[in-house]
Amino acid sequence: MGRTEEHPIRRFKDGAFESAADPVVAERRIELDVNDGRLRLGMLALPEDLEALAVGFLLGEGALRDAGDLAEARWDESAGVVFVRGRFDEESLENLARRWTWGSGCGGGGTGRDLDAPAYASVGPGPVVAPRAVLERLAEFLRRLTLWKETGGVHGCALADAGRIVLLAEDVGRHNAFDKVVGRAALEGVPLADKFVLMTGRLSAEIVSKAVACRLPLLVSRGAATGLGIRLARRFGVTLVGFARGERLNVYTGFERVVSPPA
Repeated sequence: MGRTEEHPIRRFKDGAFESAADPVVAERRIELDVNDGRLRLGMLALPEDLEALAVGFLLGEGALRDAGDLAEARWDESAGVVFVRGRFDEESLENLARRWTWGSGCGGGGTGRDLDAPAYASVGPGPVVAPRAVLERLAEFLRRLTLWKETGGVHGCALADAGRIVLLAEDVGRHNAFDKVVGRAALEGVPLADKFVLMTGRLSAEIVSKAVACRLPLLVSRGAATGLGIRLARRFGVTLVGFARGERLNVYTGFERVVSPPA
């Protein structure tokens, strides 16, 4: 299954209808199997890099505390299942089983997570970056979102430092895109503590809680931050940067990480 599929449409343009074939983003229902049925969840996702999606999801939920605890992540195309095996936090798995709902990741199913659990603690010092570097990396990030430009039906996420984009992912849900970037970093041994995340979607409480569990100190988006997202970011020491567009950005929390260099 590819990244897009074409569907016949009738397009109204210049006062008249015309027949056309329109590319839309592909979406597939997949299942995540943890430790041979210990936990089994369903989700909807762009059908690529699904091992990274599964690993990143478990990291962001606090169920997988360290990449070294992972024994296997394997996508079975015929079964439509990602099999993940390793050492997981049992309490987090129980919480996931109670509250998870099927979806494309835009809600994450995560409204009931326990932010007092050991997985959620203040993040480390993280990088210090200039506003210009943040805006340059965001512009580069948006240029590289091919599926986002083609279909308008996905979100994008990237891991970056001041000089380059390190990893990039697109998916139907912003949570899925975030999980894929974090999961790919874990699978490839890329450290997170000195990087920042770039996103197309809003900076909500769900995204902030994922960042906290993954020890990510700085989140940047072209979209808005939510009130609860800001409060959680303050609580755990995460820097939120929203409405980063063109030559401007808003820093909502963690002002010490986004600073102009001395004149």
